[in-house]
Amino acid sequence: MCIRLLFLLMSLLPFSTLAHVVNVSLSSQYSFLSIDPVSALLLLIIAVCYFRGSRKIGKRIASKQQEYRRQVRWFWFGWLTLAIALISPIDSIGEQLFSVHMVQHEMLMMIAAPLLVLSRPEQTILRGGQGFLTPIFHGLTGRSPRMLRFYRQLATPLWGWLIHFFGLWLWHLPFLLNASLTSSWVHSLQHATFLLIAWVFWYSVFRLDKSNSMSAVISLFTTGIHASLLGALLTFSPSIWYSPYAHTTQQWGLSPIEDQQLGGLIMWMPAGIVFIAAALVTLARLLRSNTQGNQASHSNQSNQ
Repeated sequence: MCIRLLFLLMSLLPFSTLAHVVNVSLSSQYSFLSIDPVSALLLLIIAVCYFRGSRKIGKRIASKQQEYRRQVRWFWFGWLTLAIALISPIDSIGEQLFSVHMVQHEMLMMIAAPLLVLSRPEQTILRGGQGFLTPIFHGLTGRSPRMLRFYRQLATPLWGWLIHFFGLWLWHLPFLLNASLTSSWVHSLQHATFLLIAWVFWYSVFRLDKSNSMSAVISLFTTGIHASLLGALLTFSPSIWYSPYAHTTQQWGLSPIEDQQLGGLIMWMPAGIVFIAAALVTLARLLRSNTQGNQASHSNQSNQ
C-alpha cells in the first residue's frame, strides 16, 4: 500500500517537481545522456497509466472513436513536448543560457499545457492507474462537491487570467529567477508552478461552456499583451536581470545581454503570436456559433 501511495504522489506532481532534487552524484551518472532519471521515471509512469487507460476506454466508446483518437493524439504530442523540455539537453543548457531557459518555459506553457488540456486526460490516467491513483484523487477532493466546485471556480477565465498573470510576472522577478538557478528546490517549484498555472489558464479557455467564450477571448488577448510586455522589457533592458547568467553565456558565443535579449524575443514574439492566434480562433468560433444560432432562431420563427 505504501509503495502504491508513493507512486501515486509522484505521478500527481508536475514532472519537473522532483527533477532537480536528485542527488548530484546520481544525476552525474546520466550526464552523458543529458537525462534526469527522476523526470524520465515520472513521464514513464504517466505514459503507462495513460496507455492502459486509453485501451480500456477506447473499447467502450465506439460511437466516439474519432473524437477520442484525436484526444489521444493531442495527449501524446503534449507528453512528447514535456519529455523534450524536461529530459533532453534543453534542461541542462537552460541553466547556462537564459534564452534556452525561455524556450523550455514556452514549451511547457505554450505547447505542452494546451495540448494536454485539449486531450482531457484525467479520466484516462485515473482509469489506467486504477488502484493507486484513485485513492489520492479522492484524498485531494475529499469526495466533496464543495471542493470540486472550488477547483472549477479556479478555472474560470477571470481566475485563470489572474493566476497566470501573477505566476508569470512573479517568477520573472530577478530575485526569484536567480534563486531558481542556484537552488534545486526553487527550480523544481518554478517548473511545477509554470506547468500548473498554464494548465489552469488553458483549461479556462478550452474547457468551459460557450457562455464564457467572450471572456476567454478577452483573457487570451490581454494575456498576449502582458506576456509580450514582459518579453519586450527583457529585450530592451540595458542591464542584465539575472546575475547567474553573467558567467555562463560566453562559452556559447553570446554575451549576457545578447542572451537576455534573445530570451526576451522568444517570450515576446512566439508567445504573443500564439495567444493572439488562439484569441482570433476562439472569437471566430464564437461568431460562427452566434450566426448559426440566429439562423436557427429565424428558421423556427418562419416555420411558425
